[in-house]
Amino acid sequence: MKKGMKYKKEVDISERIAKFYVHKRGIQNWRKTMVKVILFSPRGYVGGYLKETLLKRKDVLLYEITRESNLESFEGDFDVFIYSASITALRKEENQKYIRDNAMTASTMIEFCKLHNIKRIIYLSSDEIYGNINTSVVGEKAIMVEPNIYALTKYLAEKMIIESGIPYYILRLPAVVGRKWGNTFIYRLMERVEQNQKLYMYNTDKDFNNLVDIEDLVRFIVLLAFMDDLKGNDIFLLGNCKKIKLREMVEYIKSMYHSESEIYDITKGDERYFTLDVTKAVNFGYQSKNIRNILRELYQLRGCCNEK
Repeated sequence: MKKGMKYKKEVDISERIAKFYVHKRGIQNWRKTMVKVILFSPRGYVGGYLKETLLKRKDVLLYEITRESNLESFEGDFDVFIYSASITALRKEENQKYIRDNAMTASTMIEFCKLHNIKRIIYLSSDEIYGNINTSVVGEKAIMVEPNIYALTKYLAEKMIIESGIPYYILRLPAVVGRKWGNTFIYRLMERVEQNQKLYMYNTDKDFNNLVDIEDLVRFIVLLAFMDDLKGNDIFLLGNCKKIKLREMVEYIKSMYHSESEIYDITKGDERYFTLDVTKAVNFGYQSKNIRNILRELYQLRGCCNEK
């Protein structure tokens, strides 16, 4: 087992809950009735909501790993490893930190999964791996164009998982939104609209579906984690199932705020641009909220944040 993580065992109460649950129903071999899921890490934005969702299920034994966990303290075999921890592109990190936290940590976790006979890895990657691409639509097989260090470390983690021999599902994600206010493009746009600022934007007359609602994402992760007839070894690109013109989306945001913001399209033609082909994920059961509904929920969330 590779070292490099500080020792601190995460004590999870879900196993005690599961024991009580199955005992009340007279089930003797309770361990065989439960799916043992390891979540790395429950502390992040997506990981926190995954934890909340999984703890509501009565067929799950949930174990948690953080970067400080003592991996040698874990015993026995597990079923599903959900890998939601990484350093994101939004954070201004040094190259070595991206390499350590996105690539080297992936190597450590893969060794852990092999040691504990993990049956399925679900890895949350990023659409940033496509780099500085400029095309109408990208799918899972699109070629990288001038990727930055963040994209390269995420892609390296993907490659290690694919070559590990462990069944896997890799989810390439755009900006994830919902449930709390954040700092991605949509949030910053809504803040500027609320303040009646001028909007200097690219590609306003082109399609947009480059976001995923956190509830839609977690629902799909849970689907992949618990579908017995899936063999694994696949990559899914996620986004919104319905595209909308970027200008139309901005006008809808303006209407909610009764904003006087003016839109200035400063497109030169060589800017990074693409929409996401989510057909493959949809065929596996992925569904998304309408973009307008997502925006309406964010608008209401913003109001709640301002009231605090």
